[in-house]
Amino acid sequence: MNKGINFRIECGECGRTFLTPDRKKKICPRCVEIVQEREAWRKREKEIEEKKRAEVKKQAASKPHPPVSKPALSLSDELKERIFNEFEPYRHQEPLPWKEIHRALAQKMKVPKRLVGEALRDERRRLIIPKETREEIIRRYRDYVVRLDRPPQGRRKTIAADLGTTFRAVAVTVRDWKSEQCSVRELNREQRFRIEKSYFQALRTRRPLADLAQEMAGVFGTSPFHIFRYLDLIHDGIERFKKVPDATPEERKAVLSAYAEYLAADSPPEPFLHNLIAANTGVTPQTVHKTLLQYRLECLKEAVICPPRGM
Repeated sequence: MNKGINFRIECGECGRTFLTPDRKKKICPRCVEIVQEREAWRKREKEIEEKKRAEVKKQAASKPHPPVSKPALSLSDELKERIFNEFEPYRHQEPLPWKEIHRALAQKMKVPKRLVGEALRDERRRLIIPKETREEIIRRYRDYVVRLDRPPQGRRKTIAADLGTTFRAVAVTVRDWKSEQCSVRELNREQRFRIEKSYFQALRTRRPLADLAQEMAGVFGTSPFHIFRYLDLIHDGIERFKKVPDATPEERKAVLSAYAEYLAADSPPEPFLHNLIAANTGVTPQTVHKTLLQYRLECLKEAVICPPRGM
C-alpha cells in the first residue's frame, strides 16, 4: 500500500467509483456492511444446512437397514406426463423457488423429488416463449423505462397479468434482454452527474425528456435509451427502504438543501453523494438515500412530462 496515494476503484458491488489507499480493495465503504451481512447470512445458512445433513446421517445410521431394498422408481413417460400436468398451475402463479415446487409436487404425488426434478429439467433450463410474446414483453418493459413509470404491482407482474403469461416468463425475457443492453456502469461519474443535473433542469422548464436524452446521447456518444436507463436507476429502489425511518422535517430540509448545492456545482465532488450529504447534515446515509429517492419521485410526479417519441 502506497502511503499518501489514493486509487480510484470501481466498486464490485454497486459499480460506483471510490477513492482508497488500498488498490486491492474491491468494495466501497458504502457496500461493505451489505456485503458483510450477506456473507454472514450465507455462512449461517451453510452451517444450518450442514447440521441438518449431519442429523440426517445420524438418524439414518441409527435405523436398522431393511433386509431387502426396493427397486428404485424410474421416470416413465406416464409418470413424466403426470408430473407435467401437476406442474401446469405453477406456470400462472407467483414464482416459487424450484426446490419448493419439487418438494410440493413430490409430496402430492408421493414420488421422489429427484424424479420431479428430472422431469422438469428441460422446463427449468429453457422457457419456451413465443417470439411475438417476447417482443411484446420487451416493448412494454422498455416503454416503462422511457416513461420512468412504475406500476403499483411492479413492471414484470403488470406485464405478465396484461399479457396473460407467467411472471417467470416475463422475468427471464427481461433479464436476457437487459444483458444485451449497454450497462449504466459504462457511464462515468462525470457523465452521470451531468445527466442528473440536466434532468432537474428539464423538470423545471417542462422540457421533454426525450429531447434531453437525445442531446445527452449525442454528447456522450451513446443511445438515448442508455440515458433513460440511468434516469430510471436514480428513481429505483424505494421499496427497499421500508424499514429505514423517514427524515424529520428539519433533516429533510437539510438533505435537500445539500442536494441543491450538489446539483448547482460544475462537477461532482470527490466524496460520494450520500456520504457527502450524511457527513454535512448528520443524517445517516440510508436516510439520505431514502429522502433523495422520495424527492426525485415527487418531482417526477409533479412535473408535466411530454411522452417521449421515437426512442
